[in-house]
Amino acid sequence: MEKSSTTLLPPGRSIRSKSIALFVTALLFATLASCVAAQAQTAPLVVTALNAGRFYGDANPEFTGTITGLKSGDNITVIYTTVANPGSAVGDYTIVPTLVDPDNKLGGYAVTINTGTLTVTPAPLSVVADDTARAAGQPNPTFTGTITGLKNGDAISATQDSPATVGSQAGSYPIVPTLTDASGKISNYAVSISNGTLTVTP
Repeated sequence: MEKSSTTLLPPGRSIRSKSIALFVTALLFATLASCVAAQAQTAPLVVTALNAGRFYGDANPEFTGTITGLKSGDNITVIYTTVANPGSAVGDYTIVPTLVDPDNKLGGYAVTINTGTLTVTPAPLSVVADDTARAAGQPNPTFTGTITGLKNGDAISATQDSPATVGSQAGSYPIVPTLTDASGKISNYAVSISNGTLTVTP
């Protein structure tokens, strides 16, 4: 008959395995408790940029916002910035708060930052044709007018014309401005056009 063999674990091996498992479990709980304690020590700090608006071509206004939850004595301030400048096209741009913490106090806060919106709206542009007169049978004079509200040196100009001709009878005829937009910027303006009057005398 063959003899059966039995391998015996060294004494205490099972106990050591259980001890290691208990140690790892305890370590995990301690780490978790430490994290929870650290979070409990942080105070909520909420920074919110206020929305703002301006016309195309104007300088940005002074941005403002609110900071809530700041502890007394902590020298934490906020700077609000945007990528938009006077040449930026009509549209919406993000206002971004940036915290300034010279005394390194932010580690005691759980910070929430809310951006704002700068809305750039079309700038008013007024085009007005000047009134003028001539005698019947004469050619039209050189028409003139004014254009007011251009920004950033945009190459937008106006010419004026009238349907009246040399053969037109005495009466009143419109002088109509036409805009020329060499810079492709006219979409950044809210345009108001006022016709002039050509008076043809007998």
